[in-house]
Order: sequence, then structure tokens, then C-alpha cells
Amino acid sequence: MRSEISVVPISSPDEYPAAVGRALEEVGAARALAGFDRVIVKPNMVNNSPPQVTTDVRCVLAVLEHLVERLDAAIVVAEGSGEGRTLDNLRLNGYEEVTKRFGVELVDLDALPVKRYEDRRAGVYREIHLPGILEGAGLVSVPPAKDHTITRVTLGLKNMVGCLPAKHYSGYWSYKKSRIHAVDEDQAVADLMLYVRPHVTVIDAMEGLAGGHLSGRRPDPPIGKIIAGTDVLAADREAARLLGHDPDGIRHLVLAAKHGQDPATG
Repeated sequence: MRSEISVVPISSPDEYPAAVGRALEEVGAARALAGFDRVIVKPNMVNNSPPQVTTDVRCVLAVLEHLVERLDAAIVVAEGSGEGRTLDNLRLNGYEEVTKRFGVELVDLDALPVKRYEDRRAGVYREIHLPGILEGAGLVSVPPAKDHTITRVTLGLKNMVGCLPAKHYSGYWSYKKSRIHAVDEDQAVADLMLYVRPHVTVIDAMEGLAGGHLSGRRPDPPIGKIIAGTDVLAADREAARLLGHDPDGIRHLVLAAKHGQDPATG
């Protein structure tokens, strides 16, 4: 019987393929994604900053190396940045390598057709707009492990904020998903569990980012872990612990646990 999460030591970027591959194998990631014709790998590319503010491309390459040879599915790497042009941000951080090595397309979620969904169980997002590409797709969330100045942490579930299309969720301030700040943000993140719950989560905590999501500091010593899971909340809770938090004090994780049903788009 496979575990819902795996925590694997890592001490240098050279270890990404072995550490990520081992973590994905231990949680049965390929099995969890086997039934999907399309798989979307979603890094955190909030802007054009280098890791650990954004997801290290070497971690994503390791995820793809594991999945491409095991899945009979169309795989894309997709994101909707909060600042700047998504594809430019990805290219500045070396993501063209995913196309060169694996033939995997880079996709800007903000440039795609959008569909409207409803779920009366949601606290604030009883109606939501999301890119149609997410519907029926296997979803792999690949964030770095970071503290957050509002929601305390940003991990596998909060990484889904990048799926909110700018045409519907910008305009509150300059951040392209800024309307999430016009509501109860923890509840909004928790509500995403109903619509875009990742089927597999890989959290890069080789270093970690403490004190903030855009201008935090690298912990000393670094966390030195890769966390993978087929339960995004279990993976996020473990990453929160490694960042020094009590997971029961992370409000969006507590609220999301009440939304433990299958996502509407998956």
C-alpha cells in the first residue's frame, strides 16, 4: 500500500532527478495520473524572479522525466503569472528546456478560453471562472515551499491561484489575480479545492523561503526536502511543518479540509 506523501532528502540541484523521482515513485504518481488523456504540470511562476520565489525549472524537469516515460498522455506545463507576461517569465527562468528535452508545450493559462463553474459548498467562490483546459485533466502542482505574508504559507493548493484567469480576477490592484484579495483570501484558496484540486503535488523544499513569498530569506540551514503526495493537503501540511508552522494554524488548509470531495473540473 502506497503512502499519501513522501519526504525525500535533497541537498543540491544535481539531486533533483533522483529525489523527485523517488518521491513520485513512493506515492504512485504515475498510477494516480494514468487515467488522464491530458496532464497539466503547474509550477509557481508568480513573476520573473528566480527560485525560491518561483519554481526551479530543474525540479519541473525532474517531474517530467518521471512522468513522460510512464504516461500515455499529452503533457503541458501551464501557468498564469501574477505579474508580467507568463511565457516571458518562464523563459527567463529557463523553461524552454522543457520543450527542448521533452517536447512539452509551455502554456499561458491567461490566454485560453474560460468556462464558468458553480459549487454551492464554496464559501466565497460559489461561482468561478477557470480555463477550460483544466477540465478533465490530471493536475500536478509543483510549487516551492514558501511563507506567505497573507496566508502564512503558499504551497500546493495556493499554487492554484495562478489558474484564475486575469480577465476575471484582475483590477483590484496591479497583481493580475488581485481580486482574490477583495474577498476572504484564505476561504477563496480553500474553495479552489472544489474546482482544481491537484491529483499530484511536488513541493520543492530543497531550500525554502521564510518570512515572505516575494522577498523572504532562505532558511539557515535550508530545509533540504522534496515532498510529494497524492493528497495535496497532506503534502501542504508536511511542508508547513518544515517551514516551522503548526498546520492546524494555517487557516486555508483547515478550511480546505472541509472541501474534501472530488473537484468539479476533474
